[in-house]
Amino acid sequence: MTMIYPFRSWSTSAICFCVALSMGGALVVGGESPPDPAPPKPYSEFQSYSGVSGNYLAGRFAHHQRDVTSAADFYLEVLKKDVENRVLVQRALILTVQDGRIDQAIPLARKLVELDPSSEISHLILMVVAAADGRLDDALVRVKSIDRNGIYELMAPILEGWLKLGRGDFDAALAAIEPIATKPAFKMYHAYHSALMASVFDRNDIAENNFRLAMTIAPGGTLRVVNAYSTFLMRVGRHDEAVALYEGFRKHNSDLPWLDSIHKTIKEKIRPDLVVSNAQAGIAEILFGAASALPHESAGDTGLLYAYLALHLRPNFPVVELFVGEILDSFERYEAAIKAYSGISKESPYSWLARLRAASDLASVERVDESILILGEMVDENSQRSDAAIALGDVLRRNERFEEAAAYYDIAISRTEAIEARHWSLFYSRGVTLERTDQWPRAEEDFLKALELKPDQPLVLNYLGYSWVEQGINLKHAMELIERAVVLRPTDGYIIDSLGWAFYRLGDFTNAVKHLERAVELRAADPIITDHLGDVYWRVGRELEARFQWERALVLGAEEDAAALIRQKLKEGLVNIKKETP
Repeated sequence: MTMIYPFRSWSTSAICFCVALSMGGALVVGGESPPDPAPPKPYSEFQSYSGVSGNYLAGRFAHHQRDVTSAADFYLEVLKKDVENRVLVQRALILTVQDGRIDQAIPLARKLVELDPSSEISHLILMVVAAADGRLDDALVRVKSIDRNGIYELMAPILEGWLKLGRGDFDAALAAIEPIATKPAFKMYHAYHSALMASVFDRNDIAENNFRLAMTIAPGGTLRVVNAYSTFLMRVGRHDEAVALYEGFRKHNSDLPWLDSIHKTIKEKIRPDLVVSNAQAGIAEILFGAASALPHESAGDTGLLYAYLALHLRPNFPVVELFVGEILDSFERYEAAIKAYSGISKESPYSWLARLRAASDLASVERVDESILILGEMVDENSQRSDAAIALGDVLRRNERFEEAAAYYDIAISRTEAIEARHWSLFYSRGVTLERTDQWPRAEEDFLKALELKPDQPLVLNYLGYSWVEQGINLKHAMELIERAVVLRPTDGYIIDSLGWAFYRLGDFTNAVKHLERAVELRAADPIITDHLGDVYWRVGRELEARFQWERALVLGAEEDAAALIRQKLKEGLVNIKKETP
């Protein structure tokens, strides 16, 4: 998956450390570490709770399930009975912001400042609200109330600088951000925001010098720096340099789908608007910059909070909307992610990726027809791109519409100019659809091509090896492939099941028992693996255990064709069964 990390080509270790410090007092709810991502629970599952203690427990549970909406609602209910509880106010405040409900967060932020005048997160939120309302003096007071520790050592000077710029004082703005220039890890931010501020005031010499400095700190540039610098070059009439800058960036970032659209705009010599044109946009930029510089896997909650604050200041900020969608996807909050992606205008360079993501999420929440419609339109819309065809093939394949899926994989491959190692998955996916539609010769070619591109890919090794065993061909090579897959993924129950079943098909029941028992340990709820274990138990004379495993397979939800065969085995054993479960 392509991820939005506009500042990630340079070291972020100091940023992460600062955030860790600040999170201890402001961004982690009640001093707790954020829970591991887990699928959200529908709100209705929590509605049975009542009373203060019930709402509190429901809020905690919803929060740990990443259901931010429900968690915020429950804590707000608790606060109706315990409005002076600082910890609860802080939890509700953070959760409402993380749910994008800034208006609802405002009274909570004011209350938290009343209970804890040193609350940085409250001052930050109230500063954002004041700036969005044009009350820059009030916003400046809020910034000066923030202790410059942790992440605020970076953010507060830049926030102050943009607010002073908004008051028309360019020199004071540059002076405000000067302290961060002495910190090696913050030099990129200093150069970048100095350039942005200078661009607003048409101080082209200062802007040029700082853009060049930013490019030096991060050789090759970052997404936001390259975007802003190329915009600057376009606005001063240096179109060829802007094109060269983007082409150089594209060369090393070919997987970013929005670059083609931006590159096209540059080549058409359309004079663009400033990337950041006022104080509000500048504050949104630093909020987004801090959020996107954090490690994605550990900063989802913090990133989401900063991103929603940025969107309050700058509602039409497509790259942030895309970033929000990514975080929500990582929390498996697919409906909320769809909403974030859907807010991105079709004219935006980020629209293509947003629609791909939205379509994927629609399929994840079983809105498959909508997903297919979007992806089908995208396939027809741009005959040069393969990604929409791949995505549509994937959706169709997962819904067992294999013939249709294969057709879209054909389209994707025909649109791929240079086959690279990363395309192994495309050939593997088409191979699966061809195998499932009884087109084995073509499927085998695709699996072999996938292995040529990625020789040690365990999924391909397993699928091809297993298929050969099922057909009774290339048995020695098949076992070698499956055994290699097991070495690469020794705890993958499905692959170990393949090895056990291969031994079974070859009549080596002793080894089959060993590996199938291990597979069931790893995938105890899988009906196919359980059924396989029942078969091998029968073959080694453990008939009572075999029947137990077959019964388990039925309970676990074996598909109807397999279930009919299992019921026959329970009735007659394997003595008269001519076809065993594949």
